[in-house]
Amino acid sequence: MHNLPLSAPYQLRIQRDDDDGFAAALYSSTRDDLRQMPAEPADIEQLIAMQQRMQSHGYRQAYPHAAYLVLEHGDTPIGRLILDRQDQDQVLHLVDIAILPAAQGQGAGSAVLRGLQAQAGADQLHIHLAVNKSNTAARALYQRLGFRLRGENEVQEQLEWSAP
Repeated sequence: MHNLPLSAPYQLRIQRDDDDGFAAALYSSTRDDLRQMPAEPADIEQLIAMQQRMQSHGYRQAYPHAAYLVLEHGDTPIGRLILDRQDQDQVLHLVDIAILPAAQGQGAGSAVLRGLQAQAGADQLHIHLAVNKSNTAARALYQRLGFRLRGENEVQEQLEWSAP
C-alpha cells in the first residue's frame, strides 16, 4: 500500500522504529483538546503520551495486519496513515490519518485521498473511514472527494467511497 500513486512532492513510506519521535510529535499536535484542560503542562504532556500509547496499542490489537505509513513532503515527514485491507469484504479501511497542523490546507490530504481512491478503484475496493464530527475541515474534504455517509454516532461519522 505504500506505493499509492501520490502527486509530487508527496510520497509514502513504511513507518520505521526511528519514526517514533515524529509519531509522538504528530499525535501531540492533534490533541489541543487535552491542552485546554486546567492542569499543569507537564501533567497534560504525560496524559497525551499515555493516550498515544493507548491509541497505538488499540490500533495494533484491532488491525493486526494494518500498514503504518509516513507521509512525506519531499524528504520531510508531515503525516501518518494507517491502512487496513480487508480482503473478505473488499474494503480498504483508512484507520487513521493525521497531518501536522503546519502542513494542513496545502493539498497533502487531498493527494493521499486521491491516491487511495485511484488504488481502490483499480482494485475494485470500497474505502471506509471515520471522522470526528468536530473536524469540519476534514469532513468538507471527504465530501468534496465523493465520500458518503454510511453511519454515525454522537462523536463520529462513518464514511464510504466507492468507484463510480
